[in-house]
Amino acid sequence: MLLAEVIGSIYCTIKVESIKNTKLKIVKLLNPDGTFNGSYSIVEDAINAGTGEKVLIAEDEIAIANILNGKEDIPIRFCIVSKVDNIHIFKNE
Repeated sequence: MLLAEVIGSIYCTIKVESIKNTKLKIVKLLNPDGTFNGSYSIVEDAINAGTGEKVLIAEDEIAIANILNGKEDIPIRFCIVSKVDNIHIFKNE
């Protein structure tokens, strides 16, 4: 799983049939402490996340296929699966 922040949406008038009804978002990937890690990605949004929201992204093909109603061979590598309310990092001292 990856931690990210939604920074925008992608609107496409033409898509391959297998992703025709998906919503695409632009995210910036985050470190565990919530800071930007320098990378961006385009992801499928399964939960209607809004701009500015922190989210968890699945990158497992089987999980994504199950989330998208069991569809296989979908050309999607990342999928938003959860909104993040808080991040707590516990340190051993």
